[in-house]
Amino acid sequence: MKLQVRHRTHYEYTQQASLSHNHICLQPRSTASQQCLETRIDVSPEPGNIQFDTDVFGNATARFNLSQRHKSCDIVVTSLIQTRDVLPPLPPSRSVSDNLQLLLSSNTQDALMAHDCLLPSPYIPPSDTLDEFIKELPLGSQNVVEYGQNMMEHIFTTFDYTSGFSNLVTPLSEIHAARKGVCQDFAHLAIGALRRQGIPARYVSGYLETLPPPGQKKLQGADASHAWYAIFDAQHGWIDFDPTNNKRPDNQYITTAWGRDYGDVTPVKGMVYGGGTHSLTVEVDVLRMEDRVLTLAEI
Repeated sequence: MKLQVRHRTHYEYTQQASLSHNHICLQPRSTASQQCLETRIDVSPEPGNIQFDTDVFGNATARFNLSQRHKSCDIVVTSLIQTRDVLPPLPPSRSVSDNLQLLLSSNTQDALMAHDCLLPSPYIPPSDTLDEFIKELPLGSQNVVEYGQNMMEHIFTTFDYTSGFSNLVTPLSEIHAARKGVCQDFAHLAIGALRRQGIPARYVSGYLETLPPPGQKKLQGADASHAWYAIFDAQHGWIDFDPTNNKRPDNQYITTAWGRDYGDVTPVKGMVYGGGTHSLTVEVDVLRMEDRVLTLAEI
């Protein structure tokens, strides 16, 4: 399936900003399940240049400065992605202890990231909350993949998705106590619990194509950024699970980036000098394209 994703980030300032530094992590990856055919970044006001780079996790990033005075900043990232139509079945897996033993003998890039993803990270520190949550779903004799899938199902059935309930600084203790949150919260909670029990887990950011009800037109900007988690099986690699929707990501999903937690894959971050207070608007559209490969210039 071919998908086009358009992600618009708009900052509006109450006063003139004299300078801003911006870092973008919004260009989809090419992976075993998708190919990024093309990406375009449009910024207004236009920067002198945009510097492209790759971070330590292999994510495509971009940086730019706005040195002219401005009262707004508009960042639009448009990408064409080909996703794989067939979702492979879950592979047979190993016990947690056997998986860790095999991981210790591997030095691939995936294995090196898995080592990092066994440790606490800034958004997922050790906590009593994670220990309490683990009691709801004991590991027992489950293998790595079984437990990763059961974690997805447990969060989906025992937590409510509630848009606007949390923000970037809401602690997991509040998410656990209220039994509600958003996709980023569910991913962080799952990752923390998995790591505490010796299963490497990473945070995945991206998009999910949402379809309108039958007979209704899809609203522009109605889609949103999405997040889920992946576990590492030392024999078969990373395997993704989406606890918000209780499904394994398929051809309706687009992977943008991955890291230890949200902080590693923040879509847009930076620093602004002046500007007073600001308002932020984010719009996302994920659209199915024709079978032939269109270029962004044709869209």
